Amino acid sequence: MSLPPRLIIADPGLTSALGHNLGYSVAMAVAARNKNIVPLVLVSHSFLGSLPGGIPYQSAFAAVGRSVSDDALRRLLFGLTARLPSPATARVTAPLRALRRALRGPVMDRFGEQLAAALDVVGDTRDDLLLLHSISSARLTGLAAALPPARVGALAIVLRHTPEEMDRVEAGTQPVTTILTELAAHFGARLRLLADTAPLARLWSAALDRRVREIPPPVAVPPPRDGPVGQPPHLVFAGGARPEKGYALLPELVRALTGEARFTIHSGPISPTDDPLMQRTHRKLRALAGTGLALLERPLPPDEYLALLRSADLLLLPYDAQAYGPRSSGILAEARAMGVPAVVPAGCWLGDEVGPDPALAFRDESGIAPAVRHALGRLPALLAAYAAAAPAWRQAHAPAALLTRLLDATENDDAAPVPAEIGCQRVGFRL
Repeated sequence: MSLPPRLIIADPGLTSALGHNLGYSVAMAVAARNKNIVPLVLVSHSFLGSLPGGIPYQSAFAAVGRSVSDDALRRLLFGLTARLPSPATARVTAPLRALRRALRGPVMDRFGEQLAAALDVVGDTRDDLLLLHSISSARLTGLAAALPPARVGALAIVLRHTPEEMDRVEAGTQPVTTILTELAAHFGARLRLLADTAPLARLWSAALDRRVREIPPPVAVPPPRDGPVGQPPHLVFAGGARPEKGYALLPELVRALTGEARFTIHSGPISPTDDPLMQRTHRKLRALAGTGLALLERPLPPDEYLALLRSADLLLLPYDAQAYGPRSSGILAEARAMGVPAVVPAGCWLGDEVGPDPALAFRDESGIAPAVRHALGRLPALLAAYAAAAPAWRQAHAPAALLTRLLDATENDDAAPVPAEIGCQRVGFRL
């Protein structure tokens, strides 16, 4: 297997050295450096500070922002909706989200143009491997027009969402399957398409009628902690306030378990332009904050974020199974690697990867509190079982192994037609 001189990771969403989202780029960059491949991360113009481990980066991408008038309208509508009585907020929020997406419409941002300009600054990239992960349809639109096929040695795109979701959130000017088919025709054998779960890879393989390989999310985290279960046990929600993460379910859960556990909830900053239901939920949690509930309302640096996960006796991931479907959760991947059990939804990738105790996967909202109480009743044994399972998970998600898989994918023909048993297979998730 020949090695490229550089691994160039284009991460336009990397706007800050805070939070957990930069972990993918940094983990793969460190793995490349350890293989004597020069890493370079292309980041947003708004990025300040430095990357962990001294990973080199280059400013490349401008944000696709809202206009001042759009921002003011959003602040007004979302702020007023968040102040409605609770049932009305819930009823109005979903149509408001749909209206917002409809008004934004399809987007073709300048990602391709900015990427080409960044590669010009880098220099000769004809033999380099270019990696795009967590990329939207809007950013893929126009990439073929901006980047000649021979500009890079290989282009690897990791698909982390379903086609339906990519056509709904930050959609391009055409369906994403059309965009990817055109990219395949443009880049030919240089293009490699991957997905970060096996069911997602099957779904994309069927949608595109070409092989899409699985490459799990890379995980680089501390080992499982030693020590007894907290008194009371420490329950953690991390990753920020988002509707699909079940943030609106947390106030009721905190009330139901008052006295049985202490909570740390990482909401991140909440502003008047955020989802109305998230604003309303956040006010409820603020009212509950105290001895049994710590509310973290700021972005967390990577070390603090990982320390928070590692301190948990139980992680709360009350996610929407239908929204997540076959896609991965980086937080669950990190928790499994640190031996932290998590309560997750059944009927999606999270439920499939729940770990040693399947009873931690709930079927509906009414099952969340019982799943948590089940865990609380056997935490010492549960933590021991998850710590024992952590090494195998760490090995499967080791960045070095995944980089080897990525390099191998760039040397094999992925463009062959999908075998019938894959192309015709129905993926067992609600999408």
